[in-house]
This record gives sequence, structure tokens and C-alpha cells, in this order.
Amino acid sequence: MKKHGLKTCKTLLFSFAAALSFSFPAAAASIRGAITDVDSQTICGWAWNKEDTNDVQEVEVHICQAGNPEPIKYLHVTADDYREDLVSELKDGWHGFSVTVDWSQLKGSDFKVKAYAVKDDQYYTLGDAVSYRKSSGTASSDSASARSSSSKSGSSGNSAQASGTGTSLGIFTTSGYCGCEQCSSEFGLTYSGTVPQARHTIAADLSVLPIGTKVRIGDTVYTVEDTGSGIIGKWIDIYYDEHQLADSHGLKEQEVFLVE
Repeated sequence: MKKHGLKTCKTLLFSFAAALSFSFPAAAASIRGAITDVDSQTICGWAWNKEDTNDVQEVEVHICQAGNPEPIKYLHVTADDYREDLVSELKDGWHGFSVTVDWSQLKGSDFKVKAYAVKDDQYYTLGDAVSYRKSSGTASSDSASARSSSSKSGSSGNSAQASGTGTSLGIFTTSGYCGCEQCSSEFGLTYSGTVPQARHTIAADLSVLPIGTKVRIGDTVYTVEDTGSGIIGKWIDIYYDEHQLADSHGLKEQEVFLVE
């Protein structure tokens, strides 16, 4: 349905609330990175622009309380530390970062840590969010946690969906689209050949969420029926009947649950 598979209503970049004033480009494939370790004192990771290896990345780390997408702490660091483990993959080890954090100053015990490369007021997501528990000092990526939970439920025979909550897949970026010319192609059908429906149809990166996957976002269960070149990684585009509704969705970070 959507132009070239899928373009969001905001096309190349989105905006959070005006007070935040930062945008996420729809395609940020040239900048890669990840958080690789979170412990009781530091947050470590890497950021790299494959189109220009001399381009040093400025990184902004967001710390959120678990279950609340609004950051309670922002940390800034330059990704110019040398890391031997990056040499084999990037052929250049000077793209690491490490920033100290005083967890005792933050309320709560469970946190989500996310990192972004920031360039020209655009924010490029660096890998998955990482969960950190202050009491135990342990950290795990959202994707790893989801795989572990799914594996445990399968081996025990007790589905994690028995309570109706579903298995958490972590925090995704969500946006909105509709059937208008700006958002979609002239065919009026989704990538899977269905007629899109509000409160039902979503578009996703099919390598992350294949066609037919059912997920819960908030109180609504959606089905993956669409995709597109602008949807990369942990990003979901939600179908709306009206462009105004799609546009007003803006850009949100929401926890997504797998529904069996």
C-alpha cells in the first residue's frame, strides 16, 4: 500500500514535542552502534559512521525508569575511545565511548538505557535499549530479554500470555500513517495484500516482526500487515483512518508485547 513499501507520514524525520526539538530520520543506516555494557559505574558502547570513518560521533545516553519512556537522566559523551574489540569488525578501534553514571542519585531500581548518535539535531538510534537493575547490578538488552522469556515459557509449557499481558519485546519507536497520497501508494492495499484497518494494521521491519505477527501496544492488539524501506529495526508504523490522526500520533517510544 505504502509508497516503496512504506513511508511514514513524516517521511524522512519526525519530531518529538516542540520542547524537545529533536528528530529521527527514517533511514539512518550509515550510522551504527550499540550499548555494550552497563554496570554500577559506567555505560559503555560504540558509534560509527560507515560512510565516513573519520566522522567522530557525539552520543547522548538516555536513562529511563522501567515502564516510563520519558528520560530522567541525560548523559553526553564523545565516541572516540579506542576499543580493541572493534578493530576486527570496523577495521578502526577509535569509536568507543564510556560515560560514568551515579545510580544512587536516580530514584527507582529498574531502568532502561538507550543511546543515540546526535548530528545536526538528528538522533540516530544505537542498537537496542538495555535494561539495568540497580539492586543486582545486572544488565541485559531488550532483545535478549525477550528471547529468554520466550524460551522459558516454551520449555515450561506455561505461556507468558496466560495473564493476558504478553511477552515484552522491549521499547519500539512508533509513528502513524494513513491511506492518503502523502503516506501511501495508489493501490490501497498493504504489503501483504490486505485492506488496512485502523486499530488493527501496523507496518514493521519484517526481519524483526514478520507478516502476521500480533503485538499489543497499549490496550490494542495489532497485526503486522505492512512494511517499507523507512521502517528499520525496532520501529512500528500504526495505520489510522485519517491523516490528521496519523500525524498527531507523532513519534513515541512504547513497550511492545508479543501476542500468541
